[in-house]
Amino acid sequence: MLSGVLFLSVLSVTSLTPSEKQSRKTTQICKSRCSCEERENIFNINCENKGFTTVSKFQAPPNKISQLFLNGNFLSRLSTNEFVSYGNVISLYLGNNGLQEIRTGAFNGLRFLKRLSLNNNNLEVIKKDTFSGLESLEYLQADHNYISAIERGALIKLNKLKVLILSDNLLLSLPPNIFLFVILTHLDLRGNRSSWRRTRGIKLHLTGNYLQVIYRTDLTEYSSLELLHLGNNRIAVIQEGAFENLTKLRRLYLNGNYIESLSQSLFAGLQSLQYLYLEYNIIKDISPQTFNALHNLQSLPDNVFGAFIQIDLQENPWDCTCDIMALKNWVELSSTSVVNNEITCNSPSKHAGHLLRSLRNEAICPEPSEVPPQQNPTPTKAPTLMGPATEPITPSSSSSSSSSSSSSSFSSVSPTESKMHTPELHPEVPLSVLIPCLFVVFTCLASFVVLVFVRKHLWINLRRAAA
Repeated sequence: MLSGVLFLSVLSVTSLTPSEKQSRKTTQICKSRCSCEERENIFNINCENKGFTTVSKFQAPPNKISQLFLNGNFLSRLSTNEFVSYGNVISLYLGNNGLQEIRTGAFNGLRFLKRLSLNNNNLEVIKKDTFSGLESLEYLQADHNYISAIERGALIKLNKLKVLILSDNLLLSLPPNIFLFVILTHLDLRGNRSSWRRTRGIKLHLTGNYLQVIYRTDLTEYSSLELLHLGNNRIAVIQEGAFENLTKLRRLYLNGNYIESLSQSLFAGLQSLQYLYLEYNIIKDISPQTFNALHNLQSLPDNVFGAFIQIDLQENPWDCTCDIMALKNWVELSSTSVVNNEITCNSPSKHAGHLLRSLRNEAICPEPSEVPPQQNPTPTKAPTLMGPATEPITPSSSSSSSSSSSSSSFSSVSPTESKMHTPELHPEVPLSVLIPCLFVVFTCLASFVVLVFVRKHLWINLRRAAA
């Protein structure tokens, strides 16, 4: 009789379908160990501070999109296939577990997981295969660990990752191309200062992501940075003072973004900056004194002003010499809608008050062969050479004359005679004068030829009439 009862009980258990077994296990979790509730079509499984050392023997409810809270347990090690039965979980929270190791394949089965929190644990290394199986992950939080190394390619399959929080770790650097296939919109690396401050020549490459905002607190701890590459992102907003702690930064790449305006506060604290890259933005406005604080700046991109819609350059003490020719050429090529007001020369004195556009290039920057004519020259004594007898010898008295009755074999040339022998310098006739003169001469010559022809023709006709 007893064996029959036992047989029936075993039969009843073995006849359960897999979904019924899964449902029974899930019910046991929610009723005996965890609290579960459904809100807005999301099934929340709250297993915080329940003393779990493993979760592989439990299952999430089938056909229910779930969030699993496992904070504050004793999950010091995640084994392979630890979450293989949690295929519908979209958020997994593993903070404050004393987690030291994540074995390969621990996250197998979490194909829909979008958010993973590993904060406040004892992780030291992120390996290449740590996040294997998390191709849908968008948010990864691993702050307040002891992470000192990230292996190359650790994020290569996280193509949908947008937010990465690695603050308060022991990172010395990031591997090359760590974000090559990642579309980050936010990266938090604060709190690694104990290591960063001990390292010289630090470079941080965040190029080719989807960063949109640089917050004031994002780079607070990185005073040792010497190179910061934020190029080819989607940065449109840089909060005031975002770079003020980067006092050792020498190179800053902001190229290939959506920056529209530059202000003095934007570059506050960058007193060591030497190279600034701003090309391929949509810069429309540059505030006065924007670059004044950059005392060591050596280079700006060639086309930093290429995207201007309008620029006002008036009320400046423009020095209209050879150095201004590049600006003059650019102004002449630009439309009047771009250059808001005319540029007026302040120096040199001969150009003071004149508009830059009205001055000819050769007047601003004469050719090296051109020598300006002397005005009101004062007579000067001809250069002399001292002969053997300490008598002055002028270049024009290098030979003696047979008709000289002077006691000296050499003679001096007076200032007047010297002036007469000096070749006269004729200034070049400007084209603006030469062309009209040539036109007048040509017109007169043509008129004379026509007049001669008419008179000759008239004379011939008179002779014929007389005959």
